[in-house]
Amino acid sequence: MARTKTTYRTIHPETNEEVTFNKGGRPIRWITWGDLGKGFVHFGYSSQETYAKAVKAPRSSNPYASRYEATPATVVEDETPTVEPVAAEEPQERPMRAGLTVIPDSPRPGEMKLNVELDGEMIGVVFDESPAKLARGGFAAWSSKCRNRGGIVGFYPSKEEAAEAIADLYAADGPGGSKAPAFTKRRARFFALPTVRRNSVAVWAASLYDGTRTVTACWTAALERDESAHPGPDPETGEPVYVRTHSATTRHLPNPDKSGRRTLCGQEWQLASWYRHEGQIRRPADWMIRGLPDCGGCGTSHAARQARAAA
Repeated sequence: MARTKTTYRTIHPETNEEVTFNKGGRPIRWITWGDLGKGFVHFGYSSQETYAKAVKAPRSSNPYASRYEATPATVVEDETPTVEPVAAEEPQERPMRAGLTVIPDSPRPGEMKLNVELDGEMIGVVFDESPAKLARGGFAAWSSKCRNRGGIVGFYPSKEEAAEAIADLYAADGPGGSKAPAFTKRRARFFALPTVRRNSVAVWAASLYDGTRTVTACWTAALERDESAHPGPDPETGEPVYVRTHSATTRHLPNPDKSGRRTLCGQEWQLASWYRHEGQIRRPADWMIRGLPDCGGCGTSHAARQARAAA
């Protein structure tokens, strides 16, 4: 006699999509998850009362697996769902990486040639062939850096995807030859960085890929390293972050567009007015940074950057 199984539903901790599982035996309260370097992998089930006990429950004998999350499991009632027609969603434009632009070659309406620029530098061309309604994709990407015959990078359904394909040719290789993190949130965070910092993150992630870490772990470590070198405004007060150099005679502003710890005046900084340590926000004593006079060079550079942004 076949065992009766119960269907449970939960929310995937990475994609926020609903996931269902069939499970026999005693009732469960949690679906447990772990990271094997290829995204979230389902490890098992838990009947523990609290989240703290469920997330610590044994779930895998794989020595490379790390516990990550436990999500509530709810029973799916036995009922026949009513199927309703779903309206077709409008295609959304894919956000491009920072500094990447697609500009028509001329102001004439219906211009088919689009110039692709990265930080103001011409890197390729996209030809808009969408009026022909071709099955292969209506946007043809071309770049002189492409080794294919004729320099054709490929054909894509949108100009944004075509431009991204061209930009990948100019991007530094990450671990395992990858160009960006696989997970959506980390990928978006990576593409929001300036080009110099993106390449620095990719090179650092590739240097960590020595066979003992997964591609995902290398990207994560490199992004965390970049974040520690470029702290943003104070998360609690919203005030600008100040840093100090080794001499500690003035306080400076960090340069968000440079790789490594660089101030707007071009020096290397040592200590920030706030930082994270073991997940906790830490701040040095006020006299160590906040009590110092402002750097004139950083102030002048900051004013010039604001003027360029407003122009």
